Amino acid sequence: MAGINVKRALAFIILTFGLTWGLMFLTMAREGSQAFVNPALPPSGMLIPAFVALFLEIFLLKNSKIYFRTFTQPPRLIADAFLLLTVLVAALTILELSTTITRSTLGAIGNLFFVLWTLLVIRLYRQCGEDSFKLAGLQLGNTGQGVKFVIGIVLFFLLQAGLNWTFGLGRFQGVQETIEGIPIPQFIYPIALLGFFALAIIGSPLGGLAATFGEEYGWRGFLQRELSGLGLRKGALLVGLVWGTWHIPIILSGAHTYPPSMPGFLCAMIFFCLWGFVQSYAVLKTSSLWVAAFLHGVVNNVYAFTLGYLIRPYDKLNSFGLGVYGLACLAVIVFLILRDPIWKTPRKLYNSHIVENA
Repeated sequence: MAGINVKRALAFIILTFGLTWGLMFLTMAREGSQAFVNPALPPSGMLIPAFVALFLEIFLLKNSKIYFRTFTQPPRLIADAFLLLTVLVAALTILELSTTITRSTLGAIGNLFFVLWTLLVIRLYRQCGEDSFKLAGLQLGNTGQGVKFVIGIVLFFLLQAGLNWTFGLGRFQGVQETIEGIPIPQFIYPIALLGFFALAIIGSPLGGLAATFGEEYGWRGFLQRELSGLGLRKGALLVGLVWGTWHIPIILSGAHTYPPSMPGFLCAMIFFCLWGFVQSYAVLKTSSLWVAAFLHGVVNNVYAFTLGYLIRPYDKLNSFGLGVYGLACLAVIVFLILRDPIWKTPRKLYNSHIVENA
């Protein structure tokens, strides 16, 4: 195809799919789908897209900004540490499948690795600053715009929960005895619920930043950049289709939001394409992959919170939120954001100032 490096894009896709699906099917063969329904270990599969992209950029792509022979600035340590993190978490997954070590112990070790990587990122940023991070394509970018995206996502899912309740498509969860497994006295339940909701918006996405960075650096970073020659809209659509296809094993396991049926797969592909546009738009508006990674975590945690503690739909597909009515609402939002002239950013300018690493 004119304007894109097919070999690089295909190499990334084949390696990412092979490693992720291989690990997933190995886990399902040994433990069944329950390993994904109630996971004790950090999500190693989410790390693999960035692992593959970083490996290619550091060791194989000589014109990469972070190629190991030419880039020795401190932010390279983030990439190196991420490669190590992925290997360690994958090793924990294999240990869980082949030894008698308890899942809770391995899970605690994996979560510690995640936290340590995030702390490393924060420490290096405070030490080196924005300009140094930009050399590696890891700038924090426009955080003010990022906050607006976070607020928009939270309001969207609260509105969707309210619409499910208003139209009788879901049930109010009421006062519960525990929140996230912690016993809560009824008289402080509303205050505690607000506290845990704030945690879902800020704390949990930050704690799981390594996992969501693993996806966003691979999809909205490396692959989006490689496909930018098609035009940013077409590139984002194709990334969304690949991103959705990548999720097929987890959907088949029954652990995903969408059921393992043909309507479920169709809705999933529509969702990943639509939300892929939102994530790509966030990168364009903020010049930051970190914002996209944080937003990814906000979506996962806020949606799970609304299901668990506010309004749970009776039917996953015939509902607002991520059901067909919610997807219709999301399609309207995507239609509006696609009208932004920023999607016409020239490829050279996009690659040079937003997410170019190669």
